[in-house]
This record gives sequence, structure tokens and C-alpha cells, in this order.
Amino acid sequence: MILNTVINKIVNYAGSFFDKRLEKRGEEIVKRMIEKETAVLNQLSSNRAELVGASRFFNNISVTEEVLIKESASRCQNAVVGRHVLAIQDTSEINYESHKGKLSYSDPELGPVGNDKNIGFFIHPMLVLDRENAFPLGIADVHIWNRNWDKKNKTERSYKSQPIEEKESYRWLECSETSKRVLSESESTTIVTDREGDIYEEFVKVPDEKTELVIRSSYDRKLHNSDEKLFDYLSHLEAMGTYNLEIKKGHKKRTPRTALISVKYNQVKIARPSNLNKTDYPEYKELYAIEARECAETIPDGEEGVLWRILTTHEINSLSEALEIVYWYSLRWRIEELFRTLKSKGLDIESSQLETGSGLKKLVLMALNAALIIMQLVGERDGEGGQSGYLVFGEEEMECLKEVGKEYEGKTKLSKNPFEEYSLAWAAWIIGRIGGWKGYRKAGPAGPITMKRGLQQFSILVKGWHLRKALEVP
Repeated sequence: MILNTVINKIVNYAGSFFDKRLEKRGEEIVKRMIEKETAVLNQLSSNRAELVGASRFFNNISVTEEVLIKESASRCQNAVVGRHVLAIQDTSEINYESHKGKLSYSDPELGPVGNDKNIGFFIHPMLVLDRENAFPLGIADVHIWNRNWDKKNKTERSYKSQPIEEKESYRWLECSETSKRVLSESESTTIVTDREGDIYEEFVKVPDEKTELVIRSSYDRKLHNSDEKLFDYLSHLEAMGTYNLEIKKGHKKRTPRTALISVKYNQVKIARPSNLNKTDYPEYKELYAIEARECAETIPDGEEGVLWRILTTHEINSLSEALEIVYWYSLRWRIEELFRTLKSKGLDIESSQLETGSGLKKLVLMALNAALIIMQLVGERDGEGGQSGYLVFGEEEMECLKEVGKEYEGKTKLSKNPFEEYSLAWAAWIIGRIGGWKGYRKAGPAGPITMKRGLQQFSILVKGWHLRKALEVP
């Protein structure tokens, strides 16, 4: 019963695509994903009939990846109207090596991942954030694909001479172009990309009057009409200022510390790569380049310091503008959070027991939406985004939350829900309390595990609430 409004949007399959039985089945499956915090069909299903039904749904040829992606994009399109947004893209592998015995290596929808011996596929979503508060608004596009087991290496394929459209890296450009159309009603869009997306064609084709780029530099590119390359040029610039970067405990490669970061920036002209057709691409692209480099005094012995080189189409005329670009790039952790919620830290998608690549891909696309909803709840627990509870909960769920929430409030001001009624923060406070959180700010906000537990318990409460209403005498 939980999250009816959002679930209806997630699986709002038009009659031209699905019959009513498939529509109903899809609604049931995504509801259970969110209620039970898993995408593992054995855990989603209460009995053998439900398990068989779910498997048939994902293997049904009428349920297509294209429609699932289109529906997700449609909901994102509605959420971004009039907003300044950041669109963050990245790639993650979905690895099913743990139950490879159930899968076929001849399945055309599966291929090598990891060490090129494990079995699975790749996803490349575009996660959209509100630029003002980094709140996740939706997923604008998803590219999902698998490699072939007999794929030749880059040398055998003459990779450098291939047009971008024939390369796997084309996904960065393709995802950007598709997302531009989806986000056309936003006030402005800044696409944020890691080093794999440092592609000259992206800088030329994607930017327009309301679309900008922030891309971490991967290549020491040639500068137009200069013997100097980008990295040397940046290293010789005068530092314009510094800022402190908190490196937290748990980072795999770095010691926790307050790193002092020196910032340089200037306008540059990036030369067109020699392998590109001169008639299709200009001989240079004018961009702004930033170097954010950790100062020697805060780098631990034996460790490499923080170093980000960023290229952007945004004009930079001050240190504050450069720091804003660096901050936008740093928000890439939000898409990593989406992947963690999808995988071992959330829905455990890689433990799914479906036996076809096609079914697994469709399951992942639906689970991405469930992971997004969980992120939205956790992200709004402090009320900083000012989001409405109706973004996640339906009318009846909100009514149930209002009634249940009274039981978790104490008599003192500190023990009462401090947020505006019907806001998403108000709902998250109640869900956290249901999950075992004490409700006091000094104890810190409810964590992801507590919120998940609260959602699970709330799904049971909603069912009981519906039953009670059904039994009430008029």
C-alpha cells in the first residue's frame, strides 16, 4: 500500500504499451521493492505464485526497457520545471557472478564485467539534482548495455580512428543529448561528468544557451597555437586562493583530514584532436579551466594529495565562481549514493534470481526508481530542501502518517515533530520514529538503515489502517 502515488507514476504504463494485467503486476512489484527494501524476487514474493508472476512480468516482451526509461524521464521532466539543475552522469557495472549458474553465457543481453570474466552488464544513468540544495529530483535518462564476450581490444579495433558514435564512450554524449531534451523546461542545466566524459565532441555538441558542462579533465590536452599543454599551463598559473576540504573517515584512498586546497583558474583554448574530421569540428574550443590542488603541508607521508583539474563552459571571473564549479563537481557523490542504494547498501540488486539478461535489465531500471525514492526520503530528513511529502507519499499514506505520527510525539516541544505538516521532512521525521529513532536532534538525524526499517514498518501500519477503515461502521 505504501507510496501509491509515486508507484503509480513509476509504472504508469499507457494502454498502448501494456494491458491492464501487466500494469497491475508492475505496480505490485515496485510497491514491494520499496516496502521490503529489496529487489531480490525471492524476498519480494510472499509465495510461489507471486515469484512466478514477477518472473513472468520481467520476461514479458511487452515490458520494454525503452518504456521504463521513458516513464522515468517523464517524471523527471515534470519535477525540474523552472529550476536550476545539475545533471550528474556516471557508469556502474551490475555483476551477477554470485549466481552465474542460473545464467547463460550465450544470452545476448549479458556479457563480461569486472575482470572481464564475471557476467553482467552496465548502467549509465543521469541523476538530476536541484542546484540550490542538491536534492535528487529524478533520473533523466539511463543507458543500459552489455559487452560481447568476443569483443576485440582497443588496438584490434583501431579505437582512436573510430568515430565517436561507434565507441562505448559515446554513452556520455548520447546521455547528455537525451537529457537536454528531457530537461528543456528547467531554468538552466549543468551537466557534471567525471574523467571518462572528457570528450572533445561533448564540448562542441552539447552546450547551448541554457546547457553548460562541468567535466573533470582526463587528458593533458594540447592548447591552441601553443607549445604548452593544459596540465603544465595550469601548474604555472598563480593561485587565486585556498579553501578547506574535509576528507572524512571511510575514504578508501585517503587519510581523514582537513585538506588545504589551492585554486587556480583561467580561460583556455583546447585544440581539436588530430583524429577528428576538420569539417565537423572547430579547430579549438574555448573553455575555462580550474586546478584544485592540495597544498603540501596537509598531504600525509606516502599519500598523493587531492588534485582536480576541471573544464567548464561556465564563465569564471572570480574565486567564488571557481569554488562554486568545484562544489558542483564534488556533488558527484550523490550518484555514487544512488548506486550504493541500488546495490549492497540498499536494494541488493546484484542478488536477483532472474535468469535472463533482458529480465534483469528491466528489474534494474525499476529498482533505480525505488532507490531514488529512498534517497529522497533520507535526503529530506533535515528539511533543508523544502520538499512536499506528496512527492513520495499519496493522499491516503499522508493521512495515515498524520494519525500515526501523533503516537510518536511527546508532550515537550523538543519531542514534537518540528517540521511543517505534510512536508517531506515532516513525513521523514515520522518514518524515522517508526524505525526506532529517538526523535531528538542532539542524537543526530535518523540514518538510512533506520529510515528503511521505518518504511518497512510503515507499510504494515498502512495495511492495518486500511483494514480498520474498511471495518468502520458508517
